[in-house]
Amino acid sequence: MTIRIKRIFLSPEARRDQRAEGIIQRFHPGEIIEVNDVLAANQFLEQFHDPIAEGKQSLWLGKFAGTFFEPCPCTRDYFRCGYWILSPVAGCPLDCSYCILQSYLTAYPIQVYLNFEDLFAEVKKFEKAHPGKKIRLGTGELADSLALEPELGYARSLIEFFSEHKNCAFELKTKSARCDWLLELGPQKNTVVSWSVNPAPAVEQEEKGAAGIEDRLNAARELSEQGWRVGFHFDPILPEYGEPAYLDLVEQIFKQVKAEKISWISLGMLRFPPKLKPIIKGRHPDSRILCGEMFPGQDRKLRYLRPIREKFYSALIRRIREHDPNALIYLCMESESLCEKLLGALPPLIREKLAQ
Repeated sequence: MTIRIKRIFLSPEARRDQRAEGIIQRFHPGEIIEVNDVLAANQFLEQFHDPIAEGKQSLWLGKFAGTFFEPCPCTRDYFRCGYWILSPVAGCPLDCSYCILQSYLTAYPIQVYLNFEDLFAEVKKFEKAHPGKKIRLGTGELADSLALEPELGYARSLIEFFSEHKNCAFELKTKSARCDWLLELGPQKNTVVSWSVNPAPAVEQEEKGAAGIEDRLNAARELSEQGWRVGFHFDPILPEYGEPAYLDLVEQIFKQVKAEKISWISLGMLRFPPKLKPIIKGRHPDSRILCGEMFPGQDRKLRYLRPIREKFYSALIRRIREHDPNALIYLCMESESLCEKLLGALPPLIREKLAQ
């Protein structure tokens, strides 16, 4: 999987920035365009037929005035896994049909923030205010953690930083298989490299630009054999591709990776805000994910009915536990009552285990 960056937009503060110069040298863009702000970059990309697609091949380099480190948002009464989000980058070069970023982000280009040290300062401030508190955090919420690595260089810096912060379980979540540089770096005890996974037909149809599922699992096997902790996220599960395909995928995972090397496995059924539906229809006309009946849930996102979700989750949980009775499994964006029913564990206990 090779990511091509066609152009880089430079904000005023990036034009003499050493970090920005390094990023430009490593990506070799065809165009370097100076802009006053990210809105000007948006205006430039709006001349194209599909600004979102064009933005996925563009970087905007600048500084971020907001908060880099914050708890993952979750609807009231849904299970909270205790995850914290780190956002040194916002945007993704992959083009998954179901990606919520298509409607969530207000900027077309991938935003790479140059004031990276402010992120570290926020984490240190949190640790000082909460001495001894264990947390799980990662960069895979607003961006793929590894799709722009090693050229970007942020993942390596984060791994090195968190190697000295033992109360943090740091996660890199990806659909990439470019992990040679991680093999060279060597494993870190409190870093988990995890992969979002779907059956091969779903990957080919719905996850354009991402590594194939076999390549992802091969990367997971190589890293786990070297001593890295790994994880897997069946999220989003796409019911239109069938329960048998997902059960086969569980078999593939445990054939490649030893159970004791897997830190956690999450399950989450497809859900998205209604405003994403016309974007999916317009940008991904061949997608199969809109074929099923979906209804507004408690969080107003479109969801499959609970009996469908529960049946799918139950089958996957049974199959996973056939391979590893002690597997740490959690449900993403589901009610606490459903989590307790299917997993047989109280949510606080799951949160505690995830942060270890």
